[in-house]
Amino acid sequence: MRNFGRAAAAIVALSVAGFAPAVAQGTMASTAAAVKAIDTDCSAIQDATMALHPTHLVLVQSHWKVVSDADVAALERTPKSITFVDVWKQGSNYAWVHSHTFDNKGDQRATQLCFRQKDGTLQRARQATTVSDLNSAVAKQAYYSSSGALIQKTTAFVVDDPAVVKTVKALPFYSQLP
Repeated sequence: MRNFGRAAAAIVALSVAGFAPAVAQGTMASTAAAVKAIDTDCSAIQDATMALHPTHLVLVQSHWKVVSDADVAALERTPKSITFVDVWKQGSNYAWVHSHTFDNKGDQRATQLCFRQKDGTLQRARQATTVSDLNSAVAKQAYYSSSGALIQKTTAFVVDDPAVVKTVKALPFYSQLP
C-alpha cells in the first residue's frame, strides 16, 4: 500500500505541474529519466541544426512546394491563410521540423518535431501559438518512445494533431524534401 501511495502522490504532483502521465506502468523515475534523455538529445539536435540553413516548404493548393528565403518573406506578408514548414538536417538525416500556420487575421499556430537520428522516429513534439513560443514555458509538449508510444504529455497537448507524425518519412511533405 505504501508504494501505491507514493505513486499516486507522484501522479498528482505531475498533474499539478501540468503533465498528465501517459501510462501507469513503469516507475515515475524511469519516465523522468526517459524525458530527460529526450530533452538532452533534442537540445543537442537543435543546437546543431540551428546553425544550418533549413529547407523551406509551403502548402500551395493542397500541394507542398520547396521555396526560397525570398519566397517565404513575400508569402509571410500575404493576408491569407498559409502553412510554412522549415526542416533541418543533422548529418544526412532530417531531424528538426517547425511548421507554422498563419490565418487570415495573422494568428499563428506552431508545431515543433524532434526526431531520433538513429531511426527517424519522433521523440518530442511541441505545440504553441507562435514559433518563438515553441521553446518557452507556454509550449505544450509530448514525449514518445521509439515504438511511437506516448511516454508523457502536458495536459493541454493535442495528441491527435495531424501535424504530429511518428516518423520523418510520415511527414506529408517528405517526398518533396531534397
